[in-house]
Amino acid sequence: MKLSLISLVALCLSHASARPDVPPFRDVLSTDRSVASGMLNRSGRASSTERVDALRQRKVQFDFSTETAEERHTRLSRAESIRNGFLYAWNGYKKYAYGADEIDVLKKAPKTTRNGWGATIVDALDTLWIMGLEEEFKEARDFVANIDFRKDGGQLTKVFETNIRYVGGLLSAYELSGDSVFLKKAVELTDIIMPAFNTPLGLPWQLLNVTTGEGSSESPGRTSTNLAEIGTFQMEFFRLSQHTGNSTYHDVAQNVITVMLSKNSVMDPNSTYTIPGLYPIDFDMISGKFTSSATYWGGGGDSFYEYLPKTWILSNFMLERNIELWSESIQSFKHFSVAESTSGHLFPGFVDGTKFYPYADTFTNFIPGTLGLISKMVQSDTYFDMAERLLEAGYSVFDRMPSSLGAEAIKFVRKNVPSDYLLMKTMPRVMVDQFGFSLERPYYLLRPELIESLFYMYRLTGKALHADRVWKIWQGIQRNCRVTDGYVGTANVAVDASTTGTINTIDSTESFFFAETFKYLYLTFADHSAISLDDFVFTTEAHPLSRKYTFDGTF
Repeated sequence: MKLSLISLVALCLSHASARPDVPPFRDVLSTDRSVASGMLNRSGRASSTERVDALRQRKVQFDFSTETAEERHTRLSRAESIRNGFLYAWNGYKKYAYGADEIDVLKKAPKTTRNGWGATIVDALDTLWIMGLEEEFKEARDFVANIDFRKDGGQLTKVFETNIRYVGGLLSAYELSGDSVFLKKAVELTDIIMPAFNTPLGLPWQLLNVTTGEGSSESPGRTSTNLAEIGTFQMEFFRLSQHTGNSTYHDVAQNVITVMLSKNSVMDPNSTYTIPGLYPIDFDMISGKFTSSATYWGGGGDSFYEYLPKTWILSNFMLERNIELWSESIQSFKHFSVAESTSGHLFPGFVDGTKFYPYADTFTNFIPGTLGLISKMVQSDTYFDMAERLLEAGYSVFDRMPSSLGAEAIKFVRKNVPSDYLLMKTMPRVMVDQFGFSLERPYYLLRPELIESLFYMYRLTGKALHADRVWKIWQGIQRNCRVTDGYVGTANVAVDASTTGTINTIDSTESFFFAETFKYLYLTFADHSAISLDDFVFTTEAHPLSRKYTFDGTF
């Protein structure tokens, strides 16, 4: 989500395909109404009480009871290696930056990037708990109890990031530990950022001055925002309403969708929204209108789509609108937003109007995991197969690099579209022919999305292949990102440190490395009962929220 949308759109538009790749949606969707049948009944509702009861009882996680003693030994030894890596990074943070948002590993200094509230600590609370690091968790708990969220560190508060990193981290820590201090702080912080929703349509500002309550856009003087930043409050705010009995949190999060649907229609000839379920990423929060026709499931759109079905699960399958919208979105995604590369891989791309651009950033790697989970939930083999193909494509970007790490973004060459070769600038033609893609942004910033999807697929299928691939990525991180007192990004995934003898470092160690990357790495090899997919659902920042809480439609 962090990728500059302006940069992304400019990048894609500068290399437009000469042919109209996307047909009118009615010509395609009218021939494939069966696609949604795995998600909903014919009426488009969540149908009967019997169906909801069946969903609540359905198990999606693979039964690992046949695991051999040797397999278990290998798995747990890998988990211990990852846990040791986490402690290595945590101790470096504790030594040089404890209480700060991040550590500047190379300078051995603290960094204030998230208002100075200790983002790394709050984001990593549940990771500490899951890894059984009791002393570190207690120390973190005591720190959290004394955070003053009214002191902003001299920075405007990024509302989206505050929700997913801080509020999500606090809620998960509360549910795992039962310690009420975490819920208290989650409510306190959420109430502080709620003024961001005090706008004509109730759509949140990107930035908030927590002292004055004044909101603003990241683009000075404008009222622009993006799909992910307005649509990624549903899970955390739903759960807050459950824990507090205050429906306001849930209501403001759902209002975003209500406004979006009421202000935009594919039947409106003046609307930039042209394909049902593929929502443009650029949005004006005052008018409630989409301001471009660019649709994308990567940066700028990703977590909006992720939260539609996950909030449905969190609600005990009661929020029908969420799964209806997801069904429509994934159907259109299947027809318009993916393409097969010359290497035979199915990649997601960027769609703008009638144009398809073969561009994929690393954020799109969340799709296979979420799609696989929902497909198992609703028993859709068609979409589960697509999830596996998308995962194979995402992993190929990692697997074909000497470092075993994937680039921040690639451009791929579509099958039977030779003009795509004209887009490739960063790799020799022979390498593009070999891989089917070029490295558009060749660096790796310790991001979790592919590891996340591999974790999901391992837990859903039991296939050791997925776990082995996670292990290979961990070894790549060890070789190319580990430095004195921590881990950093690497500048070029096409180069491996074991060959050159040096690490091409990028001094970036965001809180998500502790909250997401390490968590998914570890859970792949920890006891399979740890945070079972039958018992928990993960937020976009990898904070597990329990599915044990009942919901009957009211708070």
